[in-house]
Amino acid sequence: MTIKINHTFLAVVVANVFAIAVSSCGDDFLDKNPKLAVTEDDLLSTEELIDATMAGVYTRFKNGSFAGGGIAVIFDNRGDDYANTGNNTYAHSDTYNMTVGQNSPMNPGFFQAGYLAINAANTLKEALESRSDLPISEEKRQQYIASCLFIRDISWYYLAQVYSQPYVYSPDSKAIPIHTEAVVGPGHNEAPLWTIGQIYNQIIADLNASTIAALPDRSSADFDSTVPSQPAAHMLLQRIYMAMGQWDDAIAEGEKVTGFTLSTSVRDLFDAPYHSGENIYSMPFTDSERGGGNPAGYISSGVGYIDTINTRTGIVSLPEYHLATDTRTQFIKVDPASGRETWYEKYDENNVRLEWVHIFRYAETLLNLAESYYNIGQETKAAALLYQVRVRSIPTGDVVDVRTLTGDALKTYIYNERRAEFMGEGIRGLDIARRAENFVHPAATRTDGKWDTVIVATPDDKASYCWALPAFEVLVNTSAAE
Repeated sequence: MTIKINHTFLAVVVANVFAIAVSSCGDDFLDKNPKLAVTEDDLLSTEELIDATMAGVYTRFKNGSFAGGGIAVIFDNRGDDYANTGNNTYAHSDTYNMTVGQNSPMNPGFFQAGYLAINAANTLKEALESRSDLPISEEKRQQYIASCLFIRDISWYYLAQVYSQPYVYSPDSKAIPIHTEAVVGPGHNEAPLWTIGQIYNQIIADLNASTIAALPDRSSADFDSTVPSQPAAHMLLQRIYMAMGQWDDAIAEGEKVTGFTLSTSVRDLFDAPYHSGENIYSMPFTDSERGGGNPAGYISSGVGYIDTINTRTGIVSLPEYHLATDTRTQFIKVDPASGRETWYEKYDENNVRLEWVHIFRYAETLLNLAESYYNIGQETKAAALLYQVRVRSIPTGDVVDVRTLTGDALKTYIYNERRAEFMGEGIRGLDIARRAENFVHPAATRTDGKWDTVIVATPDDKASYCWALPAFEVLVNTSAAE
């Protein structure tokens, strides 16, 4: 990881500071000499500037190559409910084919965006921890320190999902270089590769009870689903514990996510207003941020788009997930030229691209709990949680009462409900890797009238299952060449 990370973070902060300064000054602004050099002391000199610096950290995480859309694109392309029909590596053809190498075009951008967010979080965290004379309350100082830890940890989590084999396959699998301190100058390129087990344990240690308590909770009148919160931290821990197979701990974290409700329709979550009872944590966009950062650009209603829905062997090919009364089928779009179902359009504001990109929503909490309860043998409770999500989208005309399911049938419906509920949001690719399953794609052949599938990567073959660390990282960080 190179020194330019810190400079880029400072540029974001300076932009935020400048915007605040312009909006808050009087008519004599142009008569004053602007300050061209911004130091750490300047950034911590007022509450307004500290707020802007924290916003700079959030902006780093929201980068279009990372949480602002890139994550959804990457993990859906790794999954099996879409088919990438092109050969354009800039449109994730190598992600889909599980052939991402050191110099694959989308690899460096994802890696760098993640580490920019990590370093921004570490930089502000250390500044807040080292100063006792800040012009903010102790409550806000602790909240911002906890927010920095959350951004660092969730960035580690997403990076580890593509660069490491799954924890349940090998907790000792080498994952990514870890910087627990800010990179503020030369001589910090060396960073050891931590195992996925070490990373998960560090996240658990970071997000301890006192850290989470410093974050806002759902009961706050001004709860904001666009910033780190107690429910978002519990959701991250819930995912971590599920990935580790620690189901009781996953249940404990999920049960702490309270005060949320399912929206009347999934459609509501992708149209304004985006603050809803289901929205736990999302990346907001404004018209000035339109562009490739929002996933609207990757799943869109335009003939010739590369990412199309897998109608051969994907979740929409199953009759029980393609019911006329299932409101989620409204996202399926038909190519007018061919008359075929081709696109899945959750993000449909194709001109302005203002939809918020969801990271955590309450439907995931419920389905995470359903899977966790199933794995400890509480099938009745698991089925009831599954039913809550399914009946929201299929209020009438369902072909199965999931509350009556047991055993493997119940597990299959829990897994498939996750696929149907989160299409276009990247969860499927995360689930496959978390369970150490094979990555499969639709084949061009049929057997007994059904489309075949082909295995494109297995967890025992790290070279195909995982991305290679970018060439620039291996060049400057000899530890990464292990």
